[in-house]
Amino acid sequence: MNDAMAQGEPEELDQLIAHVLRRVHRMAQELDSPNEARAILHVAHSFADELATANPRFDRPRFIRAATDDPP
Repeated sequence: MNDAMAQGEPEELDQLIAHVLRRVHRMAQELDSPNEARAILHVAHSFADELATANPRFDRPRFIRAATDDPP
């Protein structure tokens, strides 16, 4: 994870991960698969844990919202 962050902008990496998670989370919801949606939420929290460790200014609540909610 640290290597990936060193090679690019941390915020861009956060946004990419959130985008992918949001897409699969939305698919799980559309397929009425609450267990899968919940699993994706757990994965989002795992990514948030790692990103927060690598960047003390990481905005965990914003990331979780971005990974699971439709964008405004």
